[in-house]
Amino acid sequence: MLGHDVVARALVDHGVDTVFGVLGDGNLFIGENLQREHDVTFIGATHEANAVCMAEGWAKATGRLGVATVTHGPGLTNTITALVEGVKNETPMLLVAGDTPIENEQHLQNLDQHALVVATGAGFQAVRNVETIAEDVSSAVRRAHAERRPIVLNIPLNIEWDEVEYQPRPALNTPPVRLAPDPDQLESALGIIASSARPIILAGRGAVASGAREVLIQLGDVLGAPLATSVLGTGFFSDQPFNLGIHGTLSHEVAGETLAMADCLIVFGASLNFFTTDYQSLLAGKRVVHVNLDPSHIDRHAIVDSGVVGDARVVAEAMIQLLAEAEHQPSSFRTADLEKKLREFDPANTYEDKSYDGAVDPRTLTRQLDAGLPQDRQVVVDAGRFMLDALTMSVPQPRDLVTSHGFGAIGLGMSTAIGAAVADPTRPTVLCIGDGGYMMGGLTELSTAVHLGLDLIVVVYNDGSYGAEHIQLVAKGMDPTASLHDWPDFCAVATSMGCDTAKITSLDEIDAALEVVKNREAGKPVLIEACTDADVVSTIYGHHR
Repeated sequence: MLGHDVVARALVDHGVDTVFGVLGDGNLFIGENLQREHDVTFIGATHEANAVCMAEGWAKATGRLGVATVTHGPGLTNTITALVEGVKNETPMLLVAGDTPIENEQHLQNLDQHALVVATGAGFQAVRNVETIAEDVSSAVRRAHAERRPIVLNIPLNIEWDEVEYQPRPALNTPPVRLAPDPDQLESALGIIASSARPIILAGRGAVASGAREVLIQLGDVLGAPLATSVLGTGFFSDQPFNLGIHGTLSHEVAGETLAMADCLIVFGASLNFFTTDYQSLLAGKRVVHVNLDPSHIDRHAIVDSGVVGDARVVAEAMIQLLAEAEHQPSSFRTADLEKKLREFDPANTYEDKSYDGAVDPRTLTRQLDAGLPQDRQVVVDAGRFMLDALTMSVPQPRDLVTSHGFGAIGLGMSTAIGAAVADPTRPTVLCIGDGGYMMGGLTELSTAVHLGLDLIVVVYNDGSYGAEHIQLVAKGMDPTASLHDWPDFCAVATSMGCDTAKITSLDEIDAALEVVKNREAGKPVLIEACTDADVVSTIYGHHR
């Protein structure tokens, strides 16, 4: 068996059935073999960075290992931003990268690929020779899961044409980790929790992965604690009467008032980064207990009063048991007045709409799209100032919200959405993206979505500018002209690619756009261009909760 055949066989033996990529000299024969011999779904991207982002979107939507493949040299250098995004998000991924032949130092695309990969924070797994291919593939897969980051499997081209007898390695079996807490850590944490008068429970994606929803609801009842989530926990407690929603820079008014009164924050599987803590302002005056499966996440962004290493569900169950044994009584923080405020809260009543004939207020736009678009959906949000609204869109389950702003890079959303849509073709995927991000990384890949016949609904928040730069120039009293752009007609271009389209220039046109979505053809993406005003938007957004 030839080396490239062995690579393909080893990937399949480790459960790989979907691969995203751009083919070139260094990976061409691996990709061909995956399709021909193993019936692996291969999704061709227009750019290598997009292939990696597709793999990450797929991984986030499925909870499985995302796999992409690129060629050597420029094929790999094109993936740098996407690799860093995967590292920042701690997404297990495998990037199968060809390398130039070892004996040809003057190859035009020769590059120290190890140094390049290490600089991104991703892991590097070299295929040492043809005899070790199966072992090296297995090691790369195991490392991706264990280290929770992308691993680049580096394969010199000459090895791909060597003959070898295939010796399979055992497939990876990754049972969920159910780590019980250290008794001393648990005792310290419960001392803080039991003495609090106004506790709040904050759940993140780690609590979601643990399946801790019901036990955290029960713990909230035991403590009399309102419930909140990080952005990545959106929807976790959506049916609960004391659900505060997002904890952080996107907290709504009622949540903000409640969070300000709290004296204890009990965090399960959430990162206490500046988004989740509103630049640590929401930690002020509170004692903080942080429960996380990964000890390196405790005290990572904020120093806490007590850290507990363990699985969110297991730790919460242990807390409930010990609190019951101590006959702990719930606090009075959950009041009838708070329940009434949360029940009656309507974000549309918290601001003055600034829409006019020609541009819509992005806040009103988002609220109406949130209510009018199909409810059983995935939502993918690109980076940009529009995301301050787009990230508040509702989803059925936390995993249905997929983000692409771990590195703060715009333009990764379209390819991430394609990956998520490929992962779950049974329901629509809604992509919220700004005009700058759409032009940077979305426009060319839209043709891939059309080719694949994806049920993709793209909402472009078009203010004709690079918004984050526009707002800074305006805030400093400077001329924002350099941040403005005269883009092509997005709807006309999307129509020429094979999409259904709708353009929103006033609130009256939102219903018509929703009708286009409602009546969309199967296998035909929809693009909605929503016109906003860069100057108006810069007056709306600022540092807020």
